[in-house]
Amino acid sequence: MINRQKQQMRGVIPENSGPVMEWKEIEITDIDVFNKAFGNIRSQASEMSFANMFMWRKSYNSQFSIINNMLCMVANPRKYRPFAFCPIPLEDFNPEAFEDTVYKLKEYFDSRGWKLFFARVEERMVDNFKNCLKVDLEIKRMDAVSDYVYDTESLITLSGKKLSAKRNHINRFFREYGDFEYVELSKEYFSECERIFDEWCKDNDACVCEVPEECEKWACSQLFEYWDRIPGLKGALIKVNGRFEAFTIGEMLNDDTAVIHIEKGNADIHGIYALINREFVARTFPHTKYINREEDMGIEGLRKAKQSYHPSKMIWKYNIYPDFK
Repeated sequence: MINRQKQQMRGVIPENSGPVMEWKEIEITDIDVFNKAFGNIRSQASEMSFANMFMWRKSYNSQFSIINNMLCMVANPRKYRPFAFCPIPLEDFNPEAFEDTVYKLKEYFDSRGWKLFFARVEERMVDNFKNCLKVDLEIKRMDAVSDYVYDTESLITLSGKKLSAKRNHINRFFREYGDFEYVELSKEYFSECERIFDEWCKDNDACVCEVPEECEKWACSQLFEYWDRIPGLKGALIKVNGRFEAFTIGEMLNDDTAVIHIEKGNADIHGIYALINREFVARTFPHTKYINREEDMGIEGLRKAKQSYHPSKMIWKYNIYPDFK
């Protein structure tokens, strides 16, 4: 194991973070650690951004630690079994370190009376478990949490027969409303976004959350609160007839892929979602190759909506259950 002093010198562990095996909640001051790890693996999975892990930290009830110079994240959600994310190397991948880290995670889970398994493991990282662990593995693909990834050009042009319905939605919008105003998101418009979100919640019977800190609205509020401290966040609003009716937030996930974290609008305005989707990508991420629009959570309506844009690929994610005997 690389010693703590060397890790601190490299900027991997904040000086005040405690012992290497100490688990702590994710705070805004941990951004450099996460960015270093996520940047190292160039993941296309939507979870692998600090903004995502930070905004959903209460829903995951997550903590992290640095073990063998690997970022280890553990989730203990209220409604689901505790699980670990795949350990992420902060520097070059080391098979022996990966194996030892998994066993240290097992020790931690055992100490809490939990059974270790790994969830939301990106497909290309499954081989880390197959090649480094000398135990039997049960590997199960989890479609509900797998990400939809689209060609950027396709989302901008909406060309071809498959996307004719999207073009028709936008054309109908122009027939009914004439025009729109596109506004880049900044602090002065946060209150408008919150109003749009509130109205969306009421329209979708989601205005009362059992635990407010676990809901998407609270997660979005964290992006607003720490907007200036999470570099790279981008957003936009659409104004129709003098009123803001939709907003969206995204960021670069790696050097050729952007991810859309939030998209909310007034569904009574036909075509508003197709419009803001196209305009945001065209004006903010035209230089990218791919756009990750995240998962469908097993919700049938959301699955149909994401499939209707005809993804170029899926980022499949897996649960991995090691059998330690």
